[in-house]
Amino acid sequence: MQNKALATFTKKSAIPWDILALFFILLACDTAAQLFFKLGASHTGEFPIDSLSNILAYIQALGTSPMILAGIVTLAIAFFCWLAIIAKIDLSKAHTITSIAFGTVPLCSVWLLGEHFTALQSLGVILIMLGAYIASEHNA
Repeated sequence: MQNKALATFTKKSAIPWDILALFFILLACDTAAQLFFKLGASHTGEFPIDSLSNILAYIQALGTSPMILAGIVTLAIAFFCWLAIIAKIDLSKAHTITSIAFGTVPLCSVWLLGEHFTALQSLGVILIMLGAYIASEHNA
């Protein structure tokens, strides 16, 4: 009797494979977008606040930056995955799972961009990802 109840609960709470695939694509695209934005913004430089003409030139430089444009495209893909996901599962569960990006972005920043990360920051990322896992697994 207890095994039957557990099996029923497990079936109800399991995320279908197509939704898992969409989550994977969303997280990969969101992470890639952040990396593209970082590379594009670093290449373009700091936001100028001294004159309107410099601000407009900066916006034009961002709008023609291949990295910024790649970030926009990958973020658009993530957005459409997000819409498909929340159409099928509870928003509270979906949003909790996407907080995994708080781990993927810093990890990829260290790995791909050579950024530095302290042990305390690493612990924070681990706790965030563990919290996301726990909250998504036990979210009714």
